[in-house]
Amino acid sequence: MANIPMTDERTPPPRVFISYSWTSEEHAEWIGDLGQRLMTDGVDVVLDQWSLEHGHDVNAFMEQMVTDPSIKRVIIVSDALYAAKADNRKGGVGTETQIISKEVYDSVEQTKFVPVLRERDENGNPCLPVFLKSRKFIDFSDLDNEAEAYDQLLRNIFERPLRRKPALGTAPSHLFIDEGTVVTSVQKARRFRDFVTNGRGNPSAAFEDFAEEFLGNVSDLRMAYKKEEAATWCDRIRANIATATTHRDAFVDAIKTGVSHLPSQQFMPLLLGLLERLLAFQESPNTGGLSYKVSEDNYRLMCYELFLYSFAVFIKARKFSEARQLLEYRYVVPKTFGGENVASRKFTTFNEYAESLEELCAQSGDRRRLSVMADLVHDRANRKDLRFSDVMQADIVLALATKGYGWFPRCMVYASSTGKCELFLRAVTDDGFSPLKQLLNLNSPQELLQLLDSDDMRKVLRSEKLWYADMALECLNVEELRRCWRVPAS
Repeated sequence: MANIPMTDERTPPPRVFISYSWTSEEHAEWIGDLGQRLMTDGVDVVLDQWSLEHGHDVNAFMEQMVTDPSIKRVIIVSDALYAAKADNRKGGVGTETQIISKEVYDSVEQTKFVPVLRERDENGNPCLPVFLKSRKFIDFSDLDNEAEAYDQLLRNIFERPLRRKPALGTAPSHLFIDEGTVVTSVQKARRFRDFVTNGRGNPSAAFEDFAEEFLGNVSDLRMAYKKEEAATWCDRIRANIATATTHRDAFVDAIKTGVSHLPSQQFMPLLLGLLERLLAFQESPNTGGLSYKVSEDNYRLMCYELFLYSFAVFIKARKFSEARQLLEYRYVVPKTFGGENVASRKFTTFNEYAESLEELCAQSGDRRRLSVMADLVHDRANRKDLRFSDVMQADIVLALATKGYGWFPRCMVYASSTGKCELFLRAVTDDGFSPLKQLLNLNSPQELLQLLDSDDMRKVLRSEKLWYADMALECLNVEELRRCWRVPAS
């Protein structure tokens, strides 16, 4: 690997001054070696051993270096003698050694001074003068850690810290929602992550704890459609769904933790159980009173979105066999919320039609939205770890898994703005095709192309909702796949 130049003609090398006490010949030799090493590593070192001529005033030279604006750092190498002489001078006792006075120290920007510890006392305490004791120092007192200490010193001089301050993000949305809808599962998701990453406690119990809290928070989002309030329904359900973004993120965070850190045989039953219980919210409460099916449309959007994100998380983690389990599992849910009768359902039940969203709320001025559900998923896709293109790709694969019957890929209305899907872009080689082979239970790329050309999939891709069939095919990289696998268009 080529060396990266730290300076050029426009950027002069950093200049540093080394202040120390001549404790012994061995110590002075160590100081000289440190200076030479820094010079070798691109630091212009000012040191009395080669910068101070006979006849010059030592203290004047030292204080001139401290106040010189061209000196980027003053490296104060402190041992027992340096600390003692510095403290004596502070008390008014003169000294013949080049010790930085407190007056000079206080008048210069503190980042200019870099305390370097060379010695500890018999109790292991650092030998530092009083005016430096509160400062963070670089520890050269242990020979075994000298290489690490030297790297810290270099990084300080060149202002290249090992840990850089991260970019400022945005405050978690759950901090700003109304008190009546506090999402306590956010903390439970973090507790689950801490249990798993720190290897303590019972992660399965921690996830179940999160699941109970999450479902309780979701229950707080229940709405009721009333004809006399129909005019405000769209505004209210959109506000409800906006609030649920925090619920979604808590869910996704917990799923990512489980997928990344727990064995599949331990985590999959937990996740499948949570998804199964979530489906019950699509059903009306068994209260005996008049209810409208559209009252649960916020939950239908939630179920659709959370299943998409779950599937996308597995794809992102390359856990394709586990993703396949989401498709093959039979979800047993009550026929009414809280009811006793149950039914076994396929994964397609996570993609139920939200009538009020897609019909009542679809009109926007003089334009009718193609899919409000897709719009809501797209507009709220603000996570950096999972982009909307990842979610849309999951939607497409789920549609293919049903062979065009049972799962409509609503998010494909945005195919024209997302570009080609990664799985289909990579599927031009045997290794690249392997993920789709596992996810869709296919035998060959030719079988994938036959599926895309089937009548059922053509109906999906040429649906009135997906009026841009050519763009959909472009998103799926169909033409390139045909060329690579030598399959002519049908």
